[in-house]
Amino acid sequence: MPSHAAEGDGMDSLVDKSYYMAMDSRRLWNGSDNAASFTLDTMANFGKTFFNMQHSDGTFHRVQEGNQTNQLQFFAERYQKIGKYLYGYGKFLFDHGRTKERAWCDELRPYESSPFFSGSSIYGKYDFQYFDLTAAVGTVNFGGWRFGGRIDYKVGDFSRLRDPRSRSELLDYKFTPSLTYSSGAHTLGLSGYYQRRKEKVPNISTVQSDATIVYYTMSGLENADGTTSGYSGFMRQWVDHRFGATASWAIDMPRLRQLTELHIDRGEEKISGTYLYEPGRYYSYKYGIQSHTLLPRRHALHRLDLGLQYEQAYADEYRQQLTQTIDSLTGYTSYKYVNSIVFKKRYQLTVLDASMKYRYTALADNGKARAYAGVALDYHGAKTKRLLSLSTLEYGRLTPRIEGGYGWMGGRLWTELSFDYSISTRSDLALADATTEYAVGVLVPDQTYYEANYWRGHAAITYQLPLSIKKWPAAWFIKLYGDYLSTDNSLNKKEVGVTIGLFN
Repeated sequence: MPSHAAEGDGMDSLVDKSYYMAMDSRRLWNGSDNAASFTLDTMANFGKTFFNMQHSDGTFHRVQEGNQTNQLQFFAERYQKIGKYLYGYGKFLFDHGRTKERAWCDELRPYESSPFFSGSSIYGKYDFQYFDLTAAVGTVNFGGWRFGGRIDYKVGDFSRLRDPRSRSELLDYKFTPSLTYSSGAHTLGLSGYYQRRKEKVPNISTVQSDATIVYYTMSGLENADGTTSGYSGFMRQWVDHRFGATASWAIDMPRLRQLTELHIDRGEEKISGTYLYEPGRYYSYKYGIQSHTLLPRRHALHRLDLGLQYEQAYADEYRQQLTQTIDSLTGYTSYKYVNSIVFKKRYQLTVLDASMKYRYTALADNGKARAYAGVALDYHGAKTKRLLSLSTLEYGRLTPRIEGGYGWMGGRLWTELSFDYSISTRSDLALADATTEYAVGVLVPDQTYYEANYWRGHAAITYQLPLSIKKWPAAWFIKLYGDYLSTDNSLNKKEVGVTIGLFN
C-alpha cells in the first residue's frame, strides 16, 4: 500500500482514513505494549493529526462524574522508519475541558480505585488539562531477535472552581522494555514495565469565608468523616508503584495470523498527608489474557479480538496517633504519625472485564478499506466490600453492539453507524448505615445509574480532501459525530463533536 502521493494525485494513493482503517485491522500487535513487535507488522510510514471539540451532557451519569463536559483535544501520532535498523512510534495528546455539577471527589479516580479520597458535598465546576506523550522504538530482525522500548509520560491537573477550591496535580510515567524471538511462523515475546503514578492535592483554599463548609475524607463505601472547615491545612498525595509483565505467542502464516498475550501486574499505593499521616495503603493485582486472530484475504480482512481481565484489590486501613519528639541538642520538635491499629484488608474490590469483537473489512484493489461491519460484546462487573461493619456494593453490565461503515466517492466520504443495547445484570447495595451523608449523597443516587438498561446510537460522517503543503501530500478531513443514549428509567445522555485534521 502506498504511503505518499505525488502532488495533484487523488485519494487512491494517499494515506487517508481508508488506509488507516485497513492498517488497524492488519496490525496484529497494535494493542500490545511490546515495542519489539513493531516490525513484525509493518515498516510503513504513516500518521495523523487532529483537533477535536466535544460537548456532552445528560442525566445518565454518576454523582462524581458531573452532568456536562466541554472538551478540546489536540492529538498527533506517527509511525516512522528510523534509519536502517529502527522503527518508531510517537504520540502526543493535549486534553483540556470543563466538567459541571460534580461533587464528593476532588481527585481523578472516584470509582474502582483507592477508597481514601476527599471532597465536598457542594456541587461545582472542575477544569482539567492533561499532556500525554508516548515514545517507542523497535529494531529490525537480528537472527530472529527483535528488541524494543517504550516510554509513556502524562502530566495534568484537575481544579475545582468553587469553594472549597482544590487542585489535583498528576504525574504518571511508565517504562516498558521488550523483546521477541521468531522462528519460522512462530514468535515468542516478553515485556515488563515499571509505572509510577503520583497524584497530589497540595492545599485547598477559599475565596469567601464560610465557617459552615464541611470537607469530607472517605474510607470506603458509606464511610466518610466530615469536618467543618476541614479543608484548612489539608494536603494529601497518592503514590502508586506498579510492576507488570506480558508474555506473548504469535503465529504468522499467509492466511492466518494469531496473537495471544498473558498479563500480570501488581501495584502498591501509599496515601499520605500532613506529617506523613497515612489513612491506609491500597494494593491491587491484575491478571489478563488477550487473543487476536486475523484471517487476511485478497479483498477482505476477518478479525476477532477476545479479552479477559480480572482485578483483585484491597486496602489496609490505619488508625494513627501523632507523636512529637524534641531534639535535646537543637530544641527542634519533629512530628510523626504512628500506627495504633491496623485493619487488614478492610476494603476489598474485585473487577471483571470481558470483551469480544469481530469485524469484517472489505478491501479495494489498492488494499484500502472500502467498508466494514462488526459485532461486539462487552461485560463489566465489580464488587466492593468493607468489613467491620459489613457493607457491599455490586453491579454488572452486559453490552452487545453492532457497527458498520461505508466509504463513498472512492473513500473520500465515510459514513459510520453503531448501536448498543446495555443490560444491567446486577445492582445490589447493602450498607451497614444507609443514612450517612456519603450514602445519601452518592451511593443511593448512583443506583439509578447501575440499574438502568439503555440503548445508544452513534453516527459519524467524515469528508476528506487531498491537499499538499510545500509539495507534501496529505488527506485533510473534517468529521462530525454524535451519540444519543436513552434508558428505561427516563435518563439520557447526548454527545456531539467535530474533528478537523489530516492523515499523512
